[in-house]
Amino acid sequence: MIVTEGGEFDRADEFLNKYRILEEELNKKYGYDEKTFGSPVVRFINDKESKPYRDKLNICREIRNFLSHHSEFDGERMIQPSAAIVRFLDEVAEYVRRPPLALDCATLYADILKTTLPQKAQTVMKKMERQGFSHVPVIDDGECVGVFSVSTVFTYALLNGMAGISDDMIIADFSELLPADKHSTERFRFVGRESTINDVRGEFERKNRNMKRLAAVFITDNGSSKGRILGMLTPHDVINY
Repeated sequence: MIVTEGGEFDRADEFLNKYRILEEELNKKYGYDEKTFGSPVVRFINDKESKPYRDKLNICREIRNFLSHHSEFDGERMIQPSAAIVRFLDEVAEYVRRPPLALDCATLYADILKTTLPQKAQTVMKKMERQGFSHVPVIDDGECVGVFSVSTVFTYALLNGMAGISDDMIIADFSELLPADKHSTERFRFVGRESTINDVRGEFERKNRNMKRLAAVFITDNGSSKGRILGMLTPHDVINY
């Protein structure tokens, strides 16, 4: 809280101070360069990452410009920003300082539909339809050995003919198509527990030279496909965050 010499509370000065703090945090984020002109706040606003804050940040910019250049009339403040908008600047600065972890936004391991190699494929597929999962990690001895999906069955049918598919097939029958790098139209990424939601968003936005769609990102304890799965994120999870 900022108090004037006369003992009166001045939220305008507090707002300007919070805005400067946000600029400092954004300079750390993007790397400050004396040769680079322009506001780091504007750069953040133009970044896809700022989407949840963009509209209010634009209002903050206008307030900041007004307060910085012609905020007084006969020695008195013409406007005083609300407490809510000052808190908002704190919120954005905290987000820039410590972006949410991907694990905070993911479907955690306990809630993920999983399967094992001996399970009947038809049973798993019925659960997928009922629970709304399109990709199911296959766990063997605590390790993810692949991902079972609708495209797994589709590819198997193309290679072996529809006659090759039967009701009593188990997940192990699809073993050659389960590894993450064996899916013909989709791909998967494995990231560590320290990855942020921004890191994962970048993974989904990154182009793939083989034109394979990134279907899911798995968070593991060591960041590799050999690690213990902690959570899973789909494009839907990232878009809605």
